[in-house]
Amino acid sequence: MLRVNLSNKHRKGYTTYYLYPADNFLKRAFGLMFRELKDNEGMIFYYNKRKIHIHTFFMRFPIDVIFLWNNKVVDIVRDLKPWRTYKSKVHSNSMIEIKSNNRLDLNIGDVIEIVNE
Repeated sequence: MLRVNLSNKHRKGYTTYYLYPADNFLKRAFGLMFRELKDNEGMIFYYNKRKIHIHTFFMRFPIDVIFLWNNKVVDIVRDLKPWRTYKSKVHSNSMIEIKSNNRLDLNIGDVIEIVNE
């Protein structure tokens, strides 16, 4: 598990999350299915440039999804309920999934910092 600080470079402060890296085929395929998460946990996925299609099948809670292109927020889905699908509107090379909440104040166009500690 990675410890990362997610912060918007244009605002003060940051939110610390512990993100499970989806660094192989099985982890990307299963994602957060059948898992329980604490409020400060999530998963980070890395991709080649493409539009990403996700689902929340077999998930037990709604999620917020942050699509990034070189740490710039290019798409956000808030409160994606279980048993739904979504395809990103633009190409991205990474994606973060966290429990749905309002703790992370991000908007499209914001640049975030991901700092491994």
